[in-house]
Formats: sequence, C-alpha cells, structure tokens
Amino acid sequence: MTILGIALAVTLYTLFSGLSGMWNGVPPVVSVFIFFLLMCVLGMLEGMQIAAFALINMNVEELSQRNIAHTNCNLMFTGQNLQAFLIGRQIFVASIIFIVARIATLDIGDSDNIFGVNDSLQKFFNTGFLGALILTIIGSLAWRIVASSFPLTFMSNPFIYIIICICLFLETTGICSACWVFARLHKKIVNYQSDKVYIGNNST
Repeated sequence: MTILGIALAVTLYTLFSGLSGMWNGVPPVVSVFIFFLLMCVLGMLEGMQIAAFALINMNVEELSQRNIAHTNCNLMFTGQNLQAFLIGRQIFVASIIFIVARIATLDIGDSDNIFGVNDSLQKFFNTGFLGALILTIIGSLAWRIVASSFPLTFMSNPFIYIIICICLFLETTGICSACWVFARLHKKIVNYQSDKVYIGNNST
C-alpha cells in the first residue's frame, strides 16, 4: 500500500501540475478524470471476461432472475460473439493502455524534481514504472479479484453491455481480422478437436 500510495502521489502531482505526457491543451482536472475513467473501463474489460466464464455453467433460471447479467451473457455467448468479443476486447485494452501510459508518463522538462527528490530517483520516476504499477493494481488486478468473487453482481453492471458492443464493433472494423486466419491455421496444424473428443460427453 505504501508503494502504491507513493505511485499515486507522484502521478497525481504530475497530472495536476501539467507535467504529464497528456496532450497539450487538456486541463489538468480533465486529465485526472480521463486517467481514472480509462482505468475503470480497463478494469471492467479485465473483470468481465472472468465473470462471464464463471457464469457460463450457471443455471439459466437462476441467471435469468438478474436481467442485466442475463442480457450481457446472452450477448457475449451468442453465435461467434465470444471470439469476436475477445478480439475486440484486446484491441480496446491495448488502446487504453497506450493512452494511459502516455498520460502517466512524466514530462517535467526544465522543472524542478518532483517533491525535491534527487536526480537518480527522478530518473526512476521518469521511466513510467509508477504509472504501470497503478494501472496493474487499480486498473486490472483489483477488478479481477472482484469479478472472480462476485461474478453475478459484476455482470449486472449495465455499462458492461455497452463495453461488449464496443468490443464487437472494434472487431467488425477488420483491423485485426488476420487473427481469424492464424487461428484457423493453428487449428489445422495441431488438429484441434472439440472438447467432446477429448473428455467425452458428460450428459451420456
């Protein structure tokens, strides 16, 4: 917690001081808002995959009692939506990480070292490691823990539906369509079969 607190203090100081890598013209307060908003979106992207797979074998009648979660799961698992979602999700995640990394990067220029630290420590701050630490803990791992512990509640978030739609849209743009070709090629090379071939049908 101490290390995370230091990372937050340094990052927030640079954001409010206009010393971050945020694009010129963006007010510091807006930079802070965008920073945490993107981490929340990233957190939902990280957690929803875990929560959805945790609910995949849940009794349909029980799941249908939570309308939003039921709708979100239906959208994700209909047809080839799951594969498309995973592709779109990765595009979305990579884009957010790129933006957050830029925002969290220090750009002090000729300004004095942050909190008056020595040059060696300032060089460490400049590496962007602190931003990566914040992103890993607050923007990823914490959400994963919540999603694995409370999958039904997590998938009952109405914003999840919007994020799934965005992921499906990103996949339809075709920017990463080559992955479908490589996946089919990989399947053919290693001769993948359905799970029933390897473990049998439990219903029989």
